[in-house]
Amino acid sequence: MPDRGAAAAGRRRRRVVRSVSAAAVALGAALSGACATTVGGAGAPAPGEVAVYRAELSASAAAEVRAEGVELCRESMASMVVMVRGFNAFVARLNVAQSYPGVGDLDEKARASLIAGADQIRPKITATAPVDVSTPARTFLESTARLENAIRRELSAGLNPVSGQWSRDKQRLLDVCGGYTPLPATSSATPRPSVPSTTSARPGG
Repeated sequence: MPDRGAAAAGRRRRRVVRSVSAAAVALGAALSGACATTVGGAGAPAPGEVAVYRAELSASAAAEVRAEGVELCRESMASMVVMVRGFNAFVARLNVAQSYPGVGDLDEKARASLIAGADQIRPKITATAPVDVSTPARTFLESTARLENAIRRELSAGLNPVSGQWSRDKQRLLDVCGGYTPLPATSSATPRPSVPSTTSARPGG
C-alpha cells in the first residue's frame, strides 16, 4: 500500500514548482514591460532654456574679456606714471643744460623707466584682450620704443616730434581706458618738453 506521507509530499512539491513557475513568469513580464517603456521628451531642454544658457555663456565670456581690458588699463596707467616721471625729470634738466652731458644720468634713468614700463604692459596685451584697448596699447609701446631709442641716440631737436607722438599715443590709450577703470589724476599728465633746438654736444644728435 502506497505511503500516504510520500504521496502528500509529492503533491506539495508539484504545487511549489507551479508557484515558482508562475512567479518567474510574472517577474519576466514585469521586466519585459519595464524595458519596453520608452522615455518621453521631458529630458530635452526647452528652447527658452537654451537661449538663457547661451546668453549666460555670452555674458560670462564678455565679462572675462572686459576683465582683461581692466587689467591691461590698470597696468598701463601705473606704468605711465613711472614713465612720465622719469621722462619729465630728464627733459627738465636737458632744457637747462642744453646738452646731454649736462643731464648726468637722467637720460639713462628716463630710458630705464620707459623700458621697465613697456615690459610691465606688454604681457597684459593678450590674444583675448579687448581690441579697443590692445590696439592703442600696442601703438603706445611702439612709440615708447622710438622715444627710448631717441634718448639713447642723444637726439635734441629730433626728440620733440618723437616725444610729441608718444604723448598723443599715451593719451589715446588713456581715453580708451577711461571706459574701463577710473583714471588717477597723475596718469593723465602729459609731458610737454621744450627741448632745445641745438644739436647734441655728443655724436648722434
